[in-house]
Amino acid sequence: MKIIIDNASLRYAEPTGLPTGRCQLQHQPISLISLMPVTTQQPANAHRLAIGDFTLTTLIDGQFEAGFGLLSNIDETEAKRLHDASRRPTPPRITLNAYLLETGQETILIDTGFGPLGGGAGGRLFESLADAGHAPDDIDTVLITHMHPDHIGGLVDANDQPTMPRARVLVPAGELDYWGGAIPADADDAQTQQFEAAHRVIAAVGSQIQHLEGNAVLPGITRVPLPGHTPDHSGYRIASGNAQLLLWTDIVHLPSIQFPNPEATVAFDSDAAQAAETRRRIMSEVAESREPVAGHHLDFPGVGYVVADGAGFRWLPHVWTP
Repeated sequence: MKIIIDNASLRYAEPTGLPTGRCQLQHQPISLISLMPVTTQQPANAHRLAIGDFTLTTLIDGQFEAGFGLLSNIDETEAKRLHDASRRPTPPRITLNAYLLETGQETILIDTGFGPLGGGAGGRLFESLADAGHAPDDIDTVLITHMHPDHIGGLVDANDQPTMPRARVLVPAGELDYWGGAIPADADDAQTQQFEAAHRVIAAVGSQIQHLEGNAVLPGITRVPLPGHTPDHSGYRIASGNAQLLLWTDIVHLPSIQFPNPEATVAFDSDAAQAAETRRRIMSEVAESREPVAGHHLDFPGVGYVVADGAGFRWLPHVWTP
């Protein structure tokens, strides 16, 4: 069943036809990149890969449709041309991923999806977590990238009770201070709703929350500041042995458009100019280094490589087999 909620340029829809399979990241141009496939059968809503001795699992939370009006700093005709060239469905769909990291010492959930805050979009995180063989009580740490509702909503249930009461919740200090503060007097309706969602979640799980200061997070995990989408929008570099991957969170929302045109921004960005600058910079860096990346809004399972392509970039999803 499809759930449609018209809201300006957004139309939310439950995902359909999600694939299953095992990944094979075989391109190893430099020694620090060595991602190998996990050989167990993939569940329907989760996708595993190994990063050295760590296991990273993509968990699907949902998907929603977004109109081209969501975009700024790009002509709509050009946006439609780029999207049509990608052969993706129209209107564009934004994927909602979360990531489970198992280090052997801790089980870490990186962001939590929409939970009950999505109005019909998302909310499938714990179904996907079960498909991956885990329960909410298995989570030791929840690591937050930023405090938009599609990243923190899964911390609470429909009754505003914590969904993972055993876990500590690490939030970048700048994010917690900003979104936990007073709603700005000039906030529009969308921004006001984002602040209200953050306040709701903080009220429910505040005793679990810890400020994340600096860039050293946990063994094998380093924070990478990626400001613009939100004030303290944070990616995480995951490293084990001679392998590493950058989880760049919301650098890209619409892959068909923002890879070839990194200057295209979305209405969700707090500082559109800074978001575009950060996007081009980090795309250039990973294209040069060939470091694999993962993203919360890249097409499931959201892991692959970035390559330079003319004035922009191209996304190369990793190769996997059923």
